[in-house]
Formats: sequence, C-alpha cells, structure tokens
Amino acid sequence: MPDVEVFVDPSCPWAWITSLWVKEVAPQRGLVVTWRSYCLEIRDDYDVAPTVPEHLREAALAGHALSHRMLRIFEAARAESGEAAVDALYTEWSRRFFGHPPVRNESLLSACVAASGLAPGLLGAADDDTWDNPIADAMEVAYAFGGPKTQTPTIVVRADPPYGFKGPVMAPAPTGKASVALWDAVQVMAAEPGFFEITRPRANRPTPPPFS
Repeated sequence: MPDVEVFVDPSCPWAWITSLWVKEVAPQRGLVVTWRSYCLEIRDDYDVAPTVPEHLREAALAGHALSHRMLRIFEAARAESGEAAVDALYTEWSRRFFGHPPVRNESLLSACVAASGLAPGLLGAADDDTWDNPIADAMEVAYAFGGPKTQTPTIVVRADPPYGFKGPVMAPAPTGKASVALWDAVQVMAAEPGFFEITRPRANRPTPPPFS
C-alpha cells in the first residue's frame, strides 16, 4: 500500500478540493494518506503572493495567519495522538472555514479541537513557535518534490523510487470512476522522469462542495 503525503495549507480551497479527491481515491487504490503541513504565511514571508488581487489582500493575510496557528496545532496533535487527529482537525477546520457562512476568527481553533475530541490543552500550540520546526521540515520535503516555493497542494508518492508533483488543482474534482481514472493518469505522468509540467487557465472558482 503506497504512502501518499499531501502538503496542505488549511486556508487554501484548492488544497481542500484536492484532499477530498485523494480521500475518494485512497480506498480504491490502497493509499495510506498523510496530511503534511504547508504554511503559505511562511512561504510568502508573512506577505501574500503577487497573484492575490489587492482587494483580497487583507483577507488573505488574515486567513494565512489563522491557518499558520492551526498548523501548529496539527503538529502538536500529530505528536500527541497520531495522524488520525490531524485528519479530524483538517476536516473540522474545512467544514467551518469553507462553510456557509464561513467561520474565520479565533473561535475556529477551539471549535476544531473540541469537535475532534482532542484535549483543550492543544490550543496552546497555536502560539508556540517551536511547532514551526516540523512545519518547516515538511515544507522542505514539498520543495524537494514540487520545486522551490511550490504551491499547496503538493503530493509525494512514496513509491520506489519516490516521486512528487505540485497540484493537481481542480474545481471541481471528479468523483466516482472518474476520480480514479484521473489519479491513475497523474501517476503515469508523475512517474515519468522526463515529464515536468502541464497547465491551462483556471476557468472555475475554487468552491469546495457542500458539507453533508
């Protein structure tokens, strides 16, 4: 069963859409999935990417800052309770952060920890910058496979030899048989050492599907 690492910033809707696709494919292709930390606030030196429109700049800065604090909680939860805790936190965060209406304030952190059944003491990790060390370590892995300052999501497949790629970026992601067909196609391209890039304009907004 191949290990698959998906590098995500929780504030990125593109990453959440891709994560849902990976979750759908995982049981059909026997994937063991790990959500790895990727911090846009760190990558962009506490600024935002130049592609962010000016009217969205402040909202993006606030979202990235809140997400950075959540990633610290991810790492503390991983150390204390394992990967299932990170999966639960990411799901609860996304349910709220991308919900209707969205929750994007301080209460989001405590709500996610409580809904995940984790100890309230984990909230202290949000302001503990020692947890930036495992975040930075994870980002270096993402850079190694996706390229310097790669985007979120980036995916690494621990095959023999391992390979990785930035993306895929989708809106919406395919479901059912189409989701598996896309996974298989991406693996063929990604495993080819001479293949580097394919892209096209982003025609759709990154709108995550509604939560059940």
